[in-house]
Amino acid sequence: MKKLVALALMSLCLSSCSLIFNRHKHSAPEPEVYFPDGVELQMATAIYNDKPRVIRKLIKEGVDLNHVSKGGMTYLYYALLNHNYDVMELLLKHGADPNVHSKFYTNPEYHKKGYSDDQTDATCLEYASHKYFDIKYMKLLIKYGANVNDTTSIGPIWGALRDKSHGREKLKYLVEQGLNLNYSQTGTPAICGQALTYEWDMVLFLMDLGADPLAGDDPDFQVAASVQEYFDEGFDINSKYGKMALEVKRRLEQRGVKFPYRPKTKSDSIKSEEQPKRKRFL
Repeated sequence: MKKLVALALMSLCLSSCSLIFNRHKHSAPEPEVYFPDGVELQMATAIYNDKPRVIRKLIKEGVDLNHVSKGGMTYLYYALLNHNYDVMELLLKHGADPNVHSKFYTNPEYHKKGYSDDQTDATCLEYASHKYFDIKYMKLLIKYGANVNDTTSIGPIWGALRDKSHGREKLKYLVEQGLNLNYSQTGTPAICGQALTYEWDMVLFLMDLGADPLAGDDPDFQVAASVQEYFDEGFDINSKYGKMALEVKRRLEQRGVKFPYRPKTKSDSIKSEEQPKRKRFL
């Protein structure tokens, strides 16, 4: 049950920003969806229509580039949704803060009618880490101060992990920029999450980047526990992934981990304390 809960939490991390993209695969939402009126609508329309002159004019007139719209979105995030690198760079050069959160509903009209709707709370860097974006978007945001270790948002590591084409390049770059591979809002770092789903190639890659296989708040979710479970389930150790699992096991043993790995849980400690102590007779 605990493993199912952990997997559900990681799935939430991995899919947080997919919702908005899946709804607008071919084009970004029209400006009025998240920027209903006034100056914010003028600005968003200029971004949507790729009108840098209009954007510069509004900037000169004093538009707040870090304004969060009535629909919950920043101009920079909206430019990212439009895949408009040049406009993003223009906004950043004039003071847009890449660390401001956007918090919006995937389908605002549903929400207005009282229907249940998913809400996204994310930064530009987290969204730019997904497979939908070239690494240049991440590099641009980091160049202008995006925090790779923002603990108030889902980290960019989760989006990069889903990018099967360029994810490793993104992860390597994030680490070069100071990403803490061992931090997790859920207490289950990325390397533990990959081990839970037996992604041994990624576990080894993360270890090569410096991730600690002993990290994690709960021993039941640490890498060693997943390795033990993998072998307990009888997977073929001579297969490609079986050999990778053996390599993970070997590295863990070098760190002092003993196999078979049977960690003591908190419940075990409580049971032990509850047992009556034997009387000693001399």
